[in-house]
Amino acid sequence: MEYVLFIGLLLILSLAMAMDLSWNNVLAVARNAMVFEDRHQDYGAFVLRRDYVKRLIMAVVGSVLFFGLAVSIPMIVAALSGEEAVVNEVKIVDVDLDRIEEEKKEEPPPPPPEPPPPVKIESVQFTQLEAVDEPVEEPPPQQEELAETNAGTTTQEGEKIEAPPPPPPVEEPTFDLASVQEQPEFPGGIEELYKYLGKNVKYPSMESDAGIQGRVFVEFVVSNDGSITEVVLKRGVSGGLDKEATRVVKGMPKWTPGKMNGKAVKVRYILPVNFVLR
Repeated sequence: MEYVLFIGLLLILSLAMAMDLSWNNVLAVARNAMVFEDRHQDYGAFVLRRDYVKRLIMAVVGSVLFFGLAVSIPMIVAALSGEEAVVNEVKIVDVDLDRIEEEKKEEPPPPPPEPPPPVKIESVQFTQLEAVDEPVEEPPPQQEELAETNAGTTTQEGEKIEAPPPPPPVEEPTFDLASVQEQPEFPGGIEELYKYLGKNVKYPSMESDAGIQGRVFVEFVVSNDGSITEVVLKRGVSGGLDKEATRVVKGMPKWTPGKMNGKAVKVRYILPVNFVLR
């Protein structure tokens, strides 16, 4: 069907061009006669323009006949062979909509399971002691009994539930020296610190004989109580000098701790220890 419409459209356009007598139409007879007046007209563009409509009609008619024949051949063959067209029988079935709706109804979900009964905790009745003249029928529980069970308003049997463990201690943050509001300080100030180092540092004999000297950097933490902890070697020079600098730092007395918002905090400190031969 699409081919027929396309061919028909071409035919209509060709006829429109043939009927157009204006000068712009290359198929106009008057234009071709004027253009090819003094020229040979037995071949070439003149013949193509003159016979264009006739050849187009012949092509359209031939195409229609060809496609019509191609479509009709199966029907002609079926008619000559005596075969009958197969007709699909349509069977109408009655549908019971009410039954379908009943099948679609879903069963209600099962009820939720019943919650388990509460756990009965073993307890001993705690009686408030009062001074009365009447004799006591049942003495109050001893301290040993309360240590093994729970105190309650009544005495009952049940499961023994241990008390939950205490929460883990919260680790306090360690601040850098430049980030605290009040920096930690050696007792007496920086001058006393230099005096302490000069008095307590012992120059190792091996490094002294070899002429080894330099600056050892030791890192440590001044705790919120002023004690020196977490002493580590940051940058060393030699085995003997590094060991001596670490020993002296570990033996320092308590410092004045650093503070943040008036509260003592842990502060990380790096101390250079100079070893110079004189």
